[in-house]
Amino acid sequence: MGYYIFFDESNKLDQPNGAYSYYGAFGTNEATMNEVVEQIERIKTQLGTTREMHFAEYTNDKDFGKYFKSMNCVINYDIHINIFIVNNEDAKRIGSPMALTITELRKLFYVKIPERLFYGMTRYLNNGETVKIFVDNNQEYSDLEVYNRLEEQMNAHSAYRNKGYRVDTVIPQTSDDSIPLQIG
Repeated sequence: MGYYIFFDESNKLDQPNGAYSYYGAFGTNEATMNEVVEQIERIKTQLGTTREMHFAEYTNDKDFGKYFKSMNCVINYDIHINIFIVNNEDAKRIGSPMALTITELRKLFYVKIPERLFYGMTRYLNNGETVKIFVDNNQEYSDLEVYNRLEEQMNAHSAYRNKGYRVDTVIPQTSDDSIPLQIG
């Protein structure tokens, strides 16, 4: 049995009206992940909804039941959720004296932020465990080689910290098809 990590973001550094960027990671073992997905699907069926849960789009109480019941379900499992929030104006200010474009800054963030989020989840894994990381299928991530860089960075982290786990793959996945990506 392996360990699964799901990673997604909401808002990008240069999105209009986006004061903050949100990065989330959700991790647990494969069996627990399967149970969580079954429970969330059951909740959505009971509530008569098939729409994707996207917390950045939660703007009114019409969907309160779906979000509340889903989060209540998830937190009752042995899971890890880590969230990182970036003040976009602060990030741009920091990147400016370094002469970094927004794309270059995002490229740096897309490796360092997930690594920080994932470390909190992988630090207690046993030697020899395998990890699969699922990330939103996104052209920008492909262009910036995020999938390969995450695998390389996390395996370097495991070796450096003498943890012994191994990321065997980073899988691009469409978030509207993945309940765990919607949670993360």
